[in-house]
Amino acid sequence: MFDHSPSRGLTIGSWVVIGDECSVRRAPLADDDYVGFVFDSGGSEFELALSPCVLRRMADLARDAGPQPGRVAETYCSSRWIS
Repeated sequence: MFDHSPSRGLTIGSWVVIGDECSVRRAPLADDDYVGFVFDSGGSEFELALSPCVLRRMADLARDAGPQPGRVAETYCSSRWIS
């Protein structure tokens, strides 16, 4: 799934492959109150900035939901759904 060991983590400026047609990297932001990500899919980029508390809440909600039998987790990346 990743192009490097997961223990290395997602660092600012380094791309991580999350699917056949999608990569993500941490984006440096002037405002330290937000965490920035850039998603790329064949030349199209999408930038997303979230506050750490919102990102933490999203992770908590996903963890609390648990596995859902019969459903495939999907990630939206640059106008495409990637399973």
